[in-house]
Amino acid sequence: MVDRDVLRQVTVAAAVGGGFVAGVSGDYGDAAAGPSPVVPANYAFVIWTPIYAGLFGHAVHQALPARRRDPVLRRTGWATACGVGLSGLWVWTQDLPALELPLIAVTAAAAVVAYTRAAPADPAEAASARDRWLVRVPLGLFSGWITVATLAGGGEALIASGISAPWPGAAAWATAALAAAGATGAALAWWRPVSLAYAAAVTWGLAGVAVRVLPQQPVPGTAAMLAGAAVAAAGVLGARRRRTPGSRGGRAPGAGPAGPAASAAADR
Repeated sequence: MVDRDVLRQVTVAAAVGGGFVAGVSGDYGDAAAGPSPVVPANYAFVIWTPIYAGLFGHAVHQALPARRRDPVLRRTGWATACGVGLSGLWVWTQDLPALELPLIAVTAAAAVVAYTRAAPADPAEAASARDRWLVRVPLGLFSGWITVATLAGGGEALIASGISAPWPGAAAWATAALAAAGATGAALAWWRPVSLAYAAAVTWGLAGVAVRVLPQQPVPGTAAMLAGAAVAAAGVLGARRRRTPGSRGGRAPGAGPAGPAASAAADR
């Protein structure tokens, strides 16, 4: 019988490697030349470098025999594999909006699930530097950027499908979409302050939108700037709340109160 933990380890490693190869081999074009007012400036996409550096570290970490039964990796593994693996396929479906839109939705959902499940379930997990840098930070960066990429990719897919913005016009709809992205990012950064990396990635992406759009379209550009500021503030406040004694903001569902488990932190 196949060991489910081994299968999960192999699947996550394959998804990270496959997602990287599929992603870097695609043709993304020039963001500045596109018609969508919710796509970040070209420079913002450099964030994929730290994202994949973290994901490769995560893939190696979770594949180690000693981590096979790790409860954190059991909680996050399948969702991570789904989100990372599918994200590499976006560029290959950009001319097929009927396929790209559901693909984007599933990727975003999986990324958020992986991120929220990375929340420490006990004081030992919370104190673990290994879990912080090899699980929570990589998944925070990835899911944060995917939050913004969902907005950008979804907007481009709708444009590619030939849908024209109804009244009150493209600028108004872009403003509403950016506000919704900011509200989503801020809510998650406050409600599940698993890692500041999530808020940092969302803020970076929205700032990239503001840099690209603000000179030509002041209203959506301002919305992107304000949304990014809101996410950054929520991330900082959420992190402070997580460190407050008695706060449950950073714990996974079902986590118990602090107790003797903290003594295990030295082994992590």
